[in-house]
Amino acid sequence: MTVDSATRSHHDRPATRPGPPGIVRAMRVVLWLLAAAVFAQAVFAGLLLDGGDAWRDWHASNGMLVLPLLALTQAVLAVLVWRRRRGPGWLAVASVGLLVALQVQSVLGMTSRLALHVPLGMAIFGLVGALLVRTRTMA
Repeated sequence: MTVDSATRSHHDRPATRPGPPGIVRAMRVVLWLLAAAVFAQAVFAGLLLDGGDAWRDWHASNGMLVLPLLALTQAVLAVLVWRRRRGPGWLAVASVGLLVALQVQSVLGMTSRLALHVPLGMAIFGLVGALLVRTRTMA
């Protein structure tokens, strides 16, 4: 060990690139949970359509409780990210739109309007996927 290396401090190390802010990380986690819940919703619907009436309660609970709560959390986080200038405004608009779409989807499901319920469910699936892809590089 030389004198030169002994006098170096931790300040001489190259700076590491910091990760995304905590609110952006939280939003990504919520989006992944939302994606998993939307996928589960499609699985529950498939099992229900396959004749498994027991899955109706799972589909209803996920659609009326889990998905709206996650979407509300996502919308709040997206608005905070936008207001703190950490992300674009379209993200907040799309997240609020997702929340509205899930509410409409729930009403369509409760009234058995399958001709609208199924395509809207596919659109919701696509929107969540698009949000995941578009937010993966946010700093």
